[in-house]
Amino acid sequence: MLRSEAPVDSERSLKSDPRAEKTRRAIFSAVESLTSAKTTPITVSDIVRTAAISRSSFYAHFSGLDDLAREYLHVQLAEVRASVALLVSTDAADRRDAAHDSYRGLLTHMVKHYPVYETVLDLSLSRGAYDEVVHGYASLWLDSIDTLGGLPIGPRPELTATFVAGGALTLIGSTLKGRVSVSDEDLVDELTRLLPATLLETQFC
Repeated sequence: MLRSEAPVDSERSLKSDPRAEKTRRAIFSAVESLTSAKTTPITVSDIVRTAAISRSSFYAHFSGLDDLAREYLHVQLAEVRASVALLVSTDAADRRDAAHDSYRGLLTHMVKHYPVYETVLDLSLSRGAYDEVVHGYASLWLDSIDTLGGLPIGPRPELTATFVAGGALTLIGSTLKGRVSVSDEDLVDELTRLLPATLLETQFC
């Protein structure tokens, strides 16, 4: 898990700067490397040493470990954006199968990156990191729903999206932590069954 350290005030580098992007990638790679190898809390010192950058470079991009966690989770969730958009845009008659495929992709993604998710979502770091990943996944759903004209009936789209995102991520996380005993395929089946009927049955396009 990550251990918080006092941030240093610094101006953030522009994300469009190729050198800045290279540094950010090095930081993210360092986090992945450290989380797969360390069992003790990861610090900024660990990250800058592994990334071969200075502390000032780290703080030029992130105000601290909480900030890094939020940014990293946004990058990771981008990998599942396409599957959510495809699910919502699929014809209603085939959407249950599309939902099944989407959840299988999400589960595969979280298993692959679980050491990092476990680290950045550790509540000893910040509740904000968990809230960010739920918000990020909910935003993927909401963007897709809004693009296709919204939900004609049922709860407000933002409530539906947050409910779906929070439930799915919490259930997958509990399974990966061993708190819920279920096979991967059964988990995907259950997640699909738990989707609100409005998302499965509405003909968006």
